[in-house]
Amino acid sequence: MKTDELETKLSKLDRSVLQNFILDLYQHHPGVSDSIETLVLYNDPPELKKAIAKRIQSVKRGRKFIDWAEVAGFAQTLESIVNDIEQGLLDTSPEYAFELIDKLLVTAAGVMNRVDDSSGEIGEIYLGATILWLHAAKAWNDKKTDWLERVYQLYQKNDFGVYDSLLPNSHVLFDKQQLQQLADRYETELLQSLKNNDSDQKLNMDALMAQVALSSVAEALQDPQLYEHSIVLNSPDPNDLQKKEIVAMYLRFQQLDGAMRWLDTEWDDRFKSDRLHLLEQVYQQNGDTEQLREIRYQIYQDEGTYHNFQRYLETLNPEQQQAARQTAIIQAEQGRNLVNSADLLFQLGEHERAQQFIINHYNDLQEVYYTQLSWLVKTCEQANCPLATTACYRALLLDILNRGKSKAYNYAARYFKKLDALACEINDFTPLIDHRLFLSQLKAEHGKKRSFWEKVKN
Repeated sequence: MKTDELETKLSKLDRSVLQNFILDLYQHHPGVSDSIETLVLYNDPPELKKAIAKRIQSVKRGRKFIDWAEVAGFAQTLESIVNDIEQGLLDTSPEYAFELIDKLLVTAAGVMNRVDDSSGEIGEIYLGATILWLHAAKAWNDKKTDWLERVYQLYQKNDFGVYDSLLPNSHVLFDKQQLQQLADRYETELLQSLKNNDSDQKLNMDALMAQVALSSVAEALQDPQLYEHSIVLNSPDPNDLQKKEIVAMYLRFQQLDGAMRWLDTEWDDRFKSDRLHLLEQVYQQNGDTEQLREIRYQIYQDEGTYHNFQRYLETLNPEQQQAARQTAIIQAEQGRNLVNSADLLFQLGEHERAQQFIINHYNDLQEVYYTQLSWLVKTCEQANCPLATTACYRALLLDILNRGKSKAYNYAARYFKKLDALACEINDFTPLIDHRLFLSQLKAEHGKKRSFWEKVKN
């Protein structure tokens, strides 16, 4: 049921039915009891504050390690706290909201030390909570607090990167004059760190931290020149990755001259694609259709994907599009990249050509990464190309058996059964060997892999 439909139906329910349902949830589902207790206190800010503070204290007192299997549940707990502060207190009692979100941020270091956050889910919640901290501070607007110092001190505790969203979003709390004061402070620190640096030291961490802080404030100021300045101070000859970041910042604020100044410098071949995509953004922003067409053609030629071909087509008139389509089919059949070429042919509706192309490159299929090959075989199935599908499933099956990946024999058995079913649909396997001969060769080469054949029988 869609959300809108559910909302409509709930609005028509009798109030007592909803009350009884919530009471039943509260009594029999402890996982939602805290949320229900908080919800009924939305009209009582002091009591709501106490209830949320108790939940934050529970997070702070926690000592148990949270492994990857438990992260989702813990993330839900944290997110519900953030949501209740924002929805229940930010508008009505911003001082309470700030006090609580500030307490929650204090738990960050302890939590990150005892959680497997390989998914980044917990870090994302603290990043969002940091932005709420700024909004709550703005809404409270306590004149006695030195907010510049509070922001500075909070960012100093950013050991796990959970406050990375603080400085780039500090314009929520500060005006341009205050942001410039903050920028001046970090620039002074950066210059001092560079001055004090031991020449034998490979990485000046103090300078790097000050640079990142300064560039983050530059982002809040929407000042790409300051962003560039922060990088060049620490790296007078920026590498291509740094140049990419500088250009992206100029483009974000539509300052094309600054972007082109760096794009016109020499870039390493490894960053050729990045540079072309950045140039594409420049020409799109300045409306230079001729240059945009040329750049998109280069990107399509280099990468050969259907997405980039479509982007190139957008710059052509109908007659040019038809000619480009025919050329693209011919180029795809020349097969610079097996998966990209096959996909382009499928997307253009040339299913038979795509099937023939895959079959012609059967020996190359086993060099394709598993995830790409798994995607390709599904595409072949959807396009009703049984011979190409067979080629892909054979490659998947042989990849597992040739490597002796016993943990994947369940998948191999499934591929085997798929091939058996496909064989019933195919009268002529040319240019592939027929199904019986394939099975004969398979048993000759892998007949001793008993665990695999047992799975095939089941």
